[in-house]
Amino acid sequence: GGSFLPLAGGTMTGNTTHLDNVRSLYGTSSDLQIYHDSSNSYIRDVGTGRLWIDSNGEGVSIISDGSGSSPMAHFYKDAAVELYYDNSKKFETTVGGASITGALDVTGVITADGGLNLNDNDKIKLGTSGDLEIYHDGSNSIIKDGGLGNLYVYSDQFIINNFPDTQNMARFVSGGAATLYYAGSEKFETVTAGAKVTGNLEVTGTITG
Repeated sequence: GGSFLPLAGGTMTGNTTHLDNVRSLYGTSSDLQIYHDSSNSYIRDVGTGRLWIDSNGEGVSIISDGSGSSPMAHFYKDAAVELYYDNSKKFETTVGGASITGALDVTGVITADGGLNLNDNDKIKLGTSGDLEIYHDGSNSIIKDGGLGNLYVYSDQFIINNFPDTQNMARFVSGGAATLYYAGSEKFETVTAGAKVTGNLEVTGTITG
């Protein structure tokens, strides 16, 4: 080993060679270290502050193969951050938020404060096998239960109205009546003793008392 006298200043005109585990040290306490340990290369900040990568150019890129043709990440100045998997872009920040190409697997809770917008035939699937689907097919809105068992709706008051919410179509009250409407006018209602019909009752079969 050997040592070098510190220089007050100067310009190097050639390459410097550092063998394995020989470190370039920066800072009074050697806070920043750059070296190769024969297996991996390191840029290590062992100080108390943060490690800054500051570019005054167009941004910073991380490349996987040393040729500049297989990106892992791009950080563009005043623009997008892009993350890649096997040279294929999967995540990109945008002016409005972020864009993901492919599936998004989440182990925690997704919170959507601004709502959830899906295109036609894009489905919300619930259950391990996607048994419950909610979607719009371009013509109709569909809630489809294709799994085993029943489809349950739990509510103390379950109300079905028209769009734009100007007429009742059906109302089901816990501990009370089930009511059916025609053009917003009540026609059938269950009561304590049985049922009540408002208007005529048309029967094509037999009424058995």
